Amino acid sequence: MAATIRKIEKEEAEAVFSLEKECFSSPWPLAEIEYELCENPCSILLGVYDEGKLVGYLDFMITFDSATINRICVSKREQRKGFASLLLKKMEEICKSQEERVEFITLEVRKGNFAAIALYKKEGYDEITVKKMYYDDGEDAIYMMRSLL
Repeated sequence: MAATIRKIEKEEAEAVFSLEKECFSSPWPLAEIEYELCENPCSILLGVYDEGKLVGYLDFMITFDSATINRICVSKREQRKGFASLLLKKMEEICKSQEERVEFITLEVRKGNFAAIALYKKEGYDEITVKKMYYDDGEDAIYMMRSLL
């Protein structure tokens, strides 16, 4: 796999928005993506590029001793090729390189998103609790955590 991972530039907001629309039933508006890229001081957006094309991204925040995954998606055509795992590993490298130690990473995932849950478990995340009716459509979320210690 000749994929590369780097921070997403603000000029790539439209490409991120295209992935949002493809991957999520409730995509973030372009303005939210631009906020994450340009204004949120805690947010880091990583893109995975295959042959120079953005095929997936991960938006996470580091606050004090923890990191939170806000969004992760890979184009439907590019799923099951290891891109999401590459993004998660790069995020962990960034977390471990912080001056103030990041001790754990958290996320919420739709209870019915079995592929994502399997990925997170494979990458060392544990199910902590269920957040009832977490999503706009009433679906529950599974709250997961991975220790970096």
